[in-house]
Amino acid sequence: MIKIKIEETNEHIHIEVKGHANYNIVGQDIVCSAISALLQTLCYSLEELTIDKVNVSLESGNSFVSIYKPHCKSRTLVGSFFIGCREIANLYSDYVEVVKTKDE
Repeated sequence: MIKIKIEETNEHIHIEVKGHANYNIVGQDIVCSAISALLQTLCYSLEELTIDKVNVSLESGNSFVSIYKPHCKSRTLVGSFFIGCREIANLYSDYVEVVKTKDE
C-alpha cells in the first residue's frame, strides 16, 4: 500500500509518500504510476513556479517533499496534489491511503 502523509503548518509543509501499491507488476502498476506522476509534477511545479525553499527526495517507496515558509502558490500546488491523491485513494482504497493534517 502507498501511504501519503501531508502535514501543513504556517511555517512548513511536509509530504511523505511511502510504500508500493502492488496493484500490478512493476512497470504495469497504474496506481503507482498515477501517484508517481502527481508527486513528480508537484516537485517540478514547486521548483519552476515558486520561490520557496524546497527539499525533495524521490526514492522508490520512500519519498518526501518539504517546503519551508510556503507561500500561497506552494499551498495551492500541494492542495492540487492532495486532491489528485485523494481521488486515486477513493478509487483504489486497498492500494492508497492519504492523511492530511493542518495546524493553524
